[in-house]
Amino acid sequence: MTPKTDTLKVKALLINTSRLYAVGLCCQIPLLIAFAPRPAAWINLLTHVAIALSAVIFCYANFVRTGRTLLLLGYFSYLVGATLIWQKDLYIQHFLLIGCLCSAFYFNYKEQYLKLFWGWLYAVSFCVIDIHFSFSLAGWEAAIRRGNALSLTLTCVAVITATHKYNQHRWNALKQQFTRARDLLYQSTPAVQLIFDSSEVKRQHFQFCCVLFADVKGYQQLVERYGETAVIDKLDGFYNTLDHVAATCSVYPLKTNGDEYMAVCGIGDSAHKAGVHVSNIVAFGEQISHGFAQFSCAQNWPCQIRIGIATGPVSAGMPNRQHGTFDVWGKTVNTAAMLEQGAEVNTLVLCPSSYQHLPAHRQQAFRRVNITAKVGNLSAYCIIVSGMSKNKSIINALSNPDV
Repeated sequence: MTPKTDTLKVKALLINTSRLYAVGLCCQIPLLIAFAPRPAAWINLLTHVAIALSAVIFCYANFVRTGRTLLLLGYFSYLVGATLIWQKDLYIQHFLLIGCLCSAFYFNYKEQYLKLFWGWLYAVSFCVIDIHFSFSLAGWEAAIRRGNALSLTLTCVAVITATHKYNQHRWNALKQQFTRARDLLYQSTPAVQLIFDSSEVKRQHFQFCCVLFADVKGYQQLVERYGETAVIDKLDGFYNTLDHVAATCSVYPLKTNGDEYMAVCGIGDSAHKAGVHVSNIVAFGEQISHGFAQFSCAQNWPCQIRIGIATGPVSAGMPNRQHGTFDVWGKTVNTAAMLEQGAEVNTLVLCPSSYQHLPAHRQQAFRRVNITAKVGNLSAYCIIVSGMSKNKSIINALSNPDV
C-alpha cells in the first residue's frame, strides 16, 4: 500500500466516523432536555457536535491529521466532561474503551507510536475514572469493580499492542517483498522505474541513454523470394534470441518495427557509468552482427545487417493513449536511426558521444566516417563487423533461434 492510498483510506474512515459521532451526539438532545443537571451539559454537547463537524470539514479539505486530532481529542474530552458533569456512575467512561480500540484504525503504517499513545490515553483514563467510582462501593463489590476495570484496561491495551506488533511485522515483510519485486522489475524493463517514481507523470527526461537500431539490408528482396510469412517467422525467432542475449549485456530490447530492431541501455542510470553502458551496447551490437552473419548463412539469405548507436539525453515513458507502450523519443533516438540508415552493410556506426565513452583500446578499432542523412552529413565512427564471434555459445544461440 502506498502512502497516498493509506491516507485516502484513513481520510474516508475519519469522515464516516465523525459523521456518526455527530449524529450520536445529536441523539442525546432529548435526554438533555429531560434530564440535564446543569447548563454545562448543553455546552459540552453542542461544543463537541461542532468539533465533530469541524473534523469532517478538515478531512474534506485534506487536513487529515488535523481532522483526526479533533475527532480523537473531541471524543475523549466529551466523555470525560460528561462523566464530571453528571457526577453519577452512569458507566459513561466505558465508552473510552471504544475510543481505545478504534484509534488503532486511524493511523497509517508510519504512525504506529502515535496510535499507541492515543490507545493508552483512552485506556488509562477509563481505568482511573472507573476506579474512582469504585470508592463509593464497599468490600467485595469494590474489589470486583476495580478488578474488572484493570482487566478491561489491560485487555484493550493488549489488543492495540498486539495489533501494533502485527502491523509492524506485516509491514516489514511486505516492504521486503515489494523491494525485491521492484528490483526484479527494474532489471526487466526501464518502464517500471518511471511508474514507481510517479503515478501521475507518464513521461520523463533522462540525461543519459544509449540507443541501438539494427536493420536488415535486403529485407524486401527476401520477402519477394521466400514469402512474407516465412521471412517474418524466421526473423522473429532470431530477434527472440537476441532478447535473451541482450540480458547478458544489460541491454533492454525496446521494440521491433518490421525488420528493424531497437534496444536501449543505461536509461535512468547515472552518467558516470556511461563508459560501461556504451561498452555493453557496442558489445551487444557486435554480437548481433556476428550472429546475423551466421544466421543468414544458415538460412541461405542474401542479406546483411547494419547497426547504428547513439548516446545522449532522451524522453522516455508511456504515450498518452489507450494502447501505448513504453517508448523513447528525442534527438538521440533520431540520430541512432539515421546512423543505422546511412551505415554500410555489416558495419556498426557510433555517434561521437558514444565513441568518446569507449575505452582507448576499443576506440582504435573504429575509423571516422561521414554519414549522409536527411539533416545533412553526420560525423560518426565505424567498425566493420563480420565473421565468427569468439563467443561460440552466443553464435550457437543466434544461429538456432528455436533453441
